[in-house]
Amino acid sequence: MIEIRPIREAEAEAFLRTLCEAFELDFDRASTLFFREPFFDLSRKWALFDSGRIVTLLTTTPLIFGWGRAIGIAGVATIASRQREGLAGQLIERVCREAERAGEGAVLLFAADTRLYQAQGFEALDRVIRADIARHKGVESRELTKVEVRSVYDGWSEQHPDRLRRDAQRWEYWGWQYRLAHSYQDGYLCFETDVLREAVFSTPRTTLPLPDLTQWYGTSLVTDVLDLPVDNIKVEMYLMGRNVPGVPQMFMTDQF
Repeated sequence: MIEIRPIREAEAEAFLRTLCEAFELDFDRASTLFFREPFFDLSRKWALFDSGRIVTLLTTTPLIFGWGRAIGIAGVATIASRQREGLAGQLIERVCREAERAGEGAVLLFAADTRLYQAQGFEALDRVIRADIARHKGVESRELTKVEVRSVYDGWSEQHPDRLRRDAQRWEYWGWQYRLAHSYQDGYLCFETDVLREAVFSTPRTTLPLPDLTQWYGTSLVTDVLDLPVDNIKVEMYLMGRNVPGVPQMFMTDQF
């Protein structure tokens, strides 16, 4: 008997174990983060059950843009013995219908293969790229506090309706990850180790003050909006959407 619904508290461990098996993650390490993650919400962890067993699962994340509310879908997985039965498609379709009823009808996801989600009405909206950045040795810059970053980002976000808005919960998530933001021009550059994942500044430059070997990781549209000096571009995945009114402008620091 097939049942599709959000999981209950007693099913959280089974959900996590299934997720870890599907993506080859270490359960003990994942469990230390799973319940502490700022977006943890049992009502957003969906599963397709067959005779009481979790067979397919996914997680949704709330998103807010200038044009309204949306959800991101991530962690879509089906146990190995039940793959290629169309179960993930059934789960996604149900989640999309319920999201629309809740006023979150726009749905986004990241995919390596666009064909997997086209049957559910998703279309490729943008590419996610990794690229080299033309750089120069810069003067020492100041590390910004989250409050300072928030002030700059919120101002940037409100300039266009397709840009992601960050509410208090999303800013908590932003600070939960290990990242550093340093001042640059009238904005900042935000790093996670040797990857630049977020940047806000107003005047394009042919080079940026970056450490050696730093790469950019972001969407093609945002790369163009910032006029980043990138080269050796590699497409890593696609941003896909269903019922999305525009092309989202978001940084990969907000990847769901």
